[in-house]
Amino acid sequence: MASPSSLWPRPDLSQAAFVAPNATVMGQITLHEGCNIWYSAVLRGDVERIEVGAYSNVQDGAILHGDPGQPTVLEDYVTVGHRAVIHSAHIERGCLIGIGAIVLDGVRVGTGSIVGAGAVVTKDVPKRSLVMGVPGKVVRHVSDQQALELLEHAQKYHQLALAHAGRSNDLGFI
Repeated sequence: MASPSSLWPRPDLSQAAFVAPNATVMGQITLHEGCNIWYSAVLRGDVERIEVGAYSNVQDGAILHGDPGQPTVLEDYVTVGHRAVIHSAHIERGCLIGIGAIVLDGVRVGTGSIVGAGAVVTKDVPKRSLVMGVPGKVVRHVSDQQALELLEHAQKYHQLALAHAGRSNDLGFI
């Protein structure tokens, strides 16, 4: 019987700002510059590839996975909140996936969008949209200022990640 380490390549974690010691990152995973993977997060690239863009963050307890032929992609400056689940979905640049939200197979979340806490997204989300509810529905447009704040939030998480990695004293949010 083959061991898991012989079935999947060991992911290259060198570009990440921080990968928590108890995060599970395995299989076909690409981590881009400055991304950060937090405590108890699971990125399971055993069935399909997962890509985490530059300066994106996958927070505590979040899960990323995918089905064959449907990769999970986070573009740059994406924030995935605590306990969120993203399965075979594509999250465009500068989005926020709220705490406990679920984004399901085949969904594309447009640039600068916010998926509210606890929402379940089953259909594509236009860029700069706020989605809430079960099932998720667009409730309003995201303003220019809010879209900028989403990018800034990801940058603050990057700074916090450097502190957790022992490479900075700046906590980012203080």
